[in-house]
Amino acid sequence: MSGREYFIGIDLGGTNIKAVAIDKEGRVFCKKNTPTESEKGPEFVIEKIISLINNFADNGELVDRDLRAVGVAVAGVIDMEEGICKFLTNFPTKWKGISLAKRIEEGVGCQSFLINDVRAMTLAEKTFGAGKGVKNLVCVAVGTGIGGGIVINGDLYFGSEGFAGEIGHQTVEPYGIRCGCGNYGCLEALASGPSITSQAIRMVKQGATTIIRDLVDNDLNKITPRVIAEAARRGDKMAKEIWRREGYYLGIGIANLLVILNPEMVIIGGGVSRAFDLFFEEIKKTLRERVYVGPDVDKVKIVPGKLKDIAGAIGAATWAMLKVI
Repeated sequence: MSGREYFIGIDLGGTNIKAVAIDKEGRVFCKKNTPTESEKGPEFVIEKIISLINNFADNGELVDRDLRAVGVAVAGVIDMEEGICKFLTNFPTKWKGISLAKRIEEGVGCQSFLINDVRAMTLAEKTFGAGKGVKNLVCVAVGTGIGGGIVINGDLYFGSEGFAGEIGHQTVEPYGIRCGCGNYGCLEALASGPSITSQAIRMVKQGATTIIRDLVDNDLNKITPRVIAEAARRGDKMAKEIWRREGYYLGIGIANLLVILNPEMVIIGGGVSRAFDLFFEEIKKTLRERVYVGPDVDKVKIVPGKLKDIAGAIGAATWAMLKVI
């Protein structure tokens, strides 16, 4: 592989498309972000991705380099071998049967590969981020949903059909609320960003004493995990309790992972990880209360991700690089 080659990673989200160009050392040359406009249909979005990729060639740092491969991280069910989307949850038409990798290859003139978005994030953190040098780790992405990725003996683990790491759909409350997947009491239903927000809205409507109402000027539609985190950092008791519950449920989910997988490290990424300081101690407390057989929980590193909102794109580029080396 030539040292003058570069790789592009696309993180295809329902709201935004994030893209980065990296070299084989993981150095990011440039990054781009554009609205997905998924309501305009698959062909429109695919053409937008192709245009975005081709425009990278105009970057001054890339003019003397060759694009070797493209990786695309998507949230949903994919056929990795064939490069086909089977069911993308956050897209209006679900993109069933769309040959995304082939379409991109035709548009940019190089190989393209698909990977699940959170598996991509896991690969990025393992290769260039918080998990660099760690052989056994688990990544938990907490945002609109909860996903995950597993690294065993230095390799990303996909399982028999590529689904390994669906951490958000383990049951942590047997008689809990129904999850979007159809099960009851899933971690995702109890600890995702929308769950955090809905707890705050419900408590505000019930008349709880909180500064959250003032922070959003009485517009409950403006309540987000970021607002709830700000309230907690200002000492708001209700907001603190919401984040304590977040740590409790994440702690149960992580406890299960520690007993089954015995990782050295757990990385927490996704948008909710910005409030890591508000729920970390409750995670550790829950682990100490629930893990009796297996690892010493105080030796397991629980850390936030380092690569933030471009982790998925970096991971997609890294996946493409690994596929062509």
